[in-house]
Amino acid sequence: RFKDGYLAGAAGKMAMDAEDGGRLAIPVTKNKQKIIVDFSSPNIAKEMHVGHLRSTIIGDTLSNLLTFSGHDVLRLNHVGDWGTQFGMLVEHLRDEFPEALDKESSKNVDLGDLVMLYKAAKKR
Repeated sequence: RFKDGYLAGAAGKMAMDAEDGGRLAIPVTKNKQKIIVDFSSPNIAKEMHVGHLRSTIIGDTLSNLLTFSGHDVLRLNHVGDWGTQFGMLVEHLRDEFPEALDKESSKNVDLGDLVMLYKAAKKR
């Protein structure tokens, strides 16, 4: 349990520092490191959904905290390996829905169709 004197002192330091530099009395690290934060990694062969935001928000928050602490942070928003998924989709389209690969007739294909076709390609 914190004592009132400690809390009042800490709040006072934070208030004074907020006026001067905005760090709220939190010192910059003395042991600066280069840190890589790899986050998100959605499968771009599938539709995005709200679940993909969780990793992105957590990764971005950790990056912000580490940067604020004084570390050199490299943010990598990895979108995953999509070669296999698109290869399977293209092969399935060639066999079952070749008009989707034609420049003119492909305008009639929307993302929902591609998701359905991708799922069918996975079953092959």
